[in-house]
Amino acid sequence: MSRDFPDWIDVERAAQAGRRFAGEARIEWMPRVIDLLDEPAPDDEIGFEISAGLDKSSGAGDIVRMDVRVHGSVPMTCQRTLKRYRQPIDSRSSVAVVASEDQVSALPEDLEPKLVPEGRLKLVELVEDELLLALPLVPRDPDSAPVEKAGDS
Repeated sequence: MSRDFPDWIDVERAAQAGRRFAGEARIEWMPRVIDLLDEPAPDDEIGFEISAGLDKSSGAGDIVRMDVRVHGSVPMTCQRTLKRYRQPIDSRSSVAVVASEDQVSALPEDLEPKLVPEGRLKLVELVEDELLLALPLVPRDPDSAPVEKAGDS
């Protein structure tokens, strides 16, 4: 596993410099995700890319924008078969970093708000947010067969 990304970034400086971050983040670093999975191994990882920049399209001035992609697979329990399977993950979103909730109403609709009052953001937290959004509400192995209704022939 390579660890070529910082723990924390100054969002304003990263956006002004147009910084890009990429790597593999261990699932064990994401406490909000662990309980949703089927016993992830200590070395289970999810890949990510994050691009920081300034979005000037809003009438509210420059907005710190983070384009986030997570990809890989995670272990889940299929709700059809109750067997373990690997859920493929490939998710993208655009996030606007704001310092207060007052700024949220001025954001364009295509940006998800991320509240960062101190101006410092933990990159793995952003990866964890995106992974949470990418997980299915009802895990179902794509290779499993649908359950037949009682009385169907």
